[in-house]
Amino acid sequence: MPIECDAAEALVLARAGRGYLIDIRQPFELELKGVLPGALQVPFFHFKQHFGLELDDEEQELLDADAPQEDDALNFVHAVQQLQRRRNSMLLLVCNSGRRSLLAAHLLRGMGYRQAYSVRGGMHELAPLLPPG
Repeated sequence: MPIECDAAEALVLARAGRGYLIDIRQPFELELKGVLPGALQVPFFHFKQHFGLELDDEEQELLDADAPQEDDALNFVHAVQQLQRRRNSMLLLVCNSGRRSLLAAHLLRGMGYRQAYSVRGGMHELAPLLPPG
């Protein structure tokens, strides 16, 4: 079963209600590059930490660059609950380039989310397909 889908396919699936876009970028990345409309926000590094997984040096450095806010834990728990409700749905994971989302898709599949997919090329590929504004 493929673990990646292309950006155009992901948008068609999300718009048709057949899949859910999940933006796994860090909050500082959203501030710099903009929010993905209609996506559930679940920062990948917080997700990995919550499940007791080690961050590599690059991941830790990125996480350290984005100081957690007080409500981050509550937002994270809410986001994971949303994922639980969508366990049998198609989850379309998006990061900036598609590298982290591929890792996240493998991680989620290992946790029983059989329909977790990485959006190939991430926001670099998605952004030109989105309506302006």
